Amino acid sequence: MTMQKSYCKQMRYSGPESLAPKDQDKFDVLIQMEVLSGCEQACLGCFVDKNIDPGMNQQIIDRAKELADGVKRTGLNLREFVIGPTDFFTASNTESVLNNETVQEIMREHTGARIAAPAKFDVATMERVQEIFNILDDEDKFRREMIIEFIMPIGKVDQMLNDIVYHQEVMRKVKFFKENTPKQMDWSWTLQASNVVGKKIDKETYNKIIQKSVNEYETIVEMNPAFSRANSQLVQRKNLFGWNEFLGRVIDEGNSNETVMSMANLYCNSINFVGITIVPGENGPTTHLNVMLHEQAFFLKNKNLDVTGLTFEEILDRKHELVTKGINRSSKVKDCNGCQFAVACANRLIFEAQESLNIDGCVLNKDVLDHYNPFDFTWNDDALKKLGEAS
Repeated sequence: MTMQKSYCKQMRYSGPESLAPKDQDKFDVLIQMEVLSGCEQACLGCFVDKNIDPGMNQQIIDRAKELADGVKRTGLNLREFVIGPTDFFTASNTESVLNNETVQEIMREHTGARIAAPAKFDVATMERVQEIFNILDDEDKFRREMIIEFIMPIGKVDQMLNDIVYHQEVMRKVKFFKENTPKQMDWSWTLQASNVVGKKIDKETYNKIIQKSVNEYETIVEMNPAFSRANSQLVQRKNLFGWNEFLGRVIDEGNSNETVMSMANLYCNSINFVGITIVPGENGPTTHLNVMLHEQAFFLKNKNLDVTGLTFEEILDRKHELVTKGINRSSKVKDCNGCQFAVACANRLIFEAQESLNIDGCVLNKDVLDHYNPFDFTWNDDALKKLGEAS
């Protein structure tokens, strides 16, 4: 294989990370490093720096290794190693990063970890895809059956829905993943905040996107607001409010189980999770705790989330302090006092997002959350196996 059995079910339905705390037996860690430079895409509303100086890359990679060693030292589980921030296939230094011996060492030592990356393989040439997989499939460099996850932004909605040639090209790459690499491949579409806010996607179009993805592309659509990277707090707030309005407009009882909403499950990426991002800074790499605000987000100007120079154990202590602070803050915020989601939000560090955005109230769409909590989750095979072992 090279794609997981019942692949769409594995991705679309809830996995072990969404089980109740009593049924979980691991604490997941995500380490994201921003090392890719250059990008030929022009995604609507993109806020990432496409031209970061790769001269700092080795320092960033060494910091990632330091944190990964801490994960191993504490007995936790490195679930994802994210390589970004630009397109995996058109960045100018993807080969350099993948050929880095420290990157390879991290992936060899953490056998449960996957590489995840933003990747527009839909427009990449087959020759370019093969070049990258020549490195990934070199067993002297990476584990044979390591999981690779590509997150592909939906560019032109009409093209994704109606262009037969485009669909054929995407599925040609998916066939390559199935037949020409021993890697276990995951991929999903991601719907960006900039897309829905800028193009005003309506409910009918949204439903078409979901159904086309599941039924014809045989994968899922994930949600990625990606608004926290904007330079202006005003733009961050505008995109957040626009995103919440969009979710409330398109998600209802009839389609809520058709999409993947990390923020919608009280347990997912909450008590059992920490996300960390390493980025180039003025005087060297800086390290930041991620906020699970709909999806991964981080706020560079929030000093509480800045964990530069801390050991992995000290980062865990910092997160615990911020969770406690968030729970205390919840009693002072009108929208949050007595809310059933307060503890989950505190564990996702959402109260730090309130401070970063200067919002003295809820930053989520509670009407949308009510579609999922409580929820009779449909579990994927991995979660069902874990439930069977626990019973």
